[in-house]
Amino acid sequence: MEAAQRQYQSAQIALHTARRKLAAAVLDAYANGEPVGRIAERSGQSTTSVWNTLAVHGITARSVTNGST
Repeated sequence: MEAAQRQYQSAQIALHTARRKLAAAVLDAYANGEPVGRIAERSGQSTTSVWNTLAVHGITARSVTNGST
């Protein structure tokens, strides 16, 4: 049981790290002018997921439309 718990914790840490790296890649791609649809294709996510990642960092479709980002 203890070994399974350690493996589970290791997997959680790896998942958290991978999510942070993916979010950083999405932010970098967007900052470099890549369209959300293309980022979604390249990352295997939906456009909604990409927008959600951007929104966590204060970037929304509305802010882009209004030119405040």
